[in-house]
Amino acid sequence: MNPDLLFVYGTLRRACPTGAHQKYLAGAQFIAAAQVRGKLYRVSYYPALVVEDDMQHAPAVIGEVYKLTGADQLSALDAYEECDYPAQPDQEYQRKLHEVTTVAGQKLQVWIYAYQHPIAHLPLIESGDFLNP
Repeated sequence: MNPDLLFVYGTLRRACPTGAHQKYLAGAQFIAAAQVRGKLYRVSYYPALVVEDDMQHAPAVIGEVYKLTGADQLSALDAYEECDYPAQPDQEYQRKLHEVTTVAGQKLQVWIYAYQHPIAHLPLIESGDFLNP
């Protein structure tokens, strides 16, 4: 387990034009491009990642892993995601530890922000890549 690693898959990715990456991941070290098994949905201008423990055959969601600068940066990210830790049931996201696989095949335990609201009304991003839907 490495609690200072974070997997980002949407507006926090470095190529996303929102500016969130530059603001919230300033100083964080890029570790690797990676993927997680799950499904990606479009909520609005941002995506929702849904993961379950039994998703070995689920499609891949594309993202990036960063080593955070410390607890203050993680707290700022929680505020950006409007997520307490542990998350409250009414919050859109929950931060939890989950396994991702880097492009080199390395398995890492990282923080992810997983969506915890109903998804029935949300369109699926079939490519699993928010920046290339």
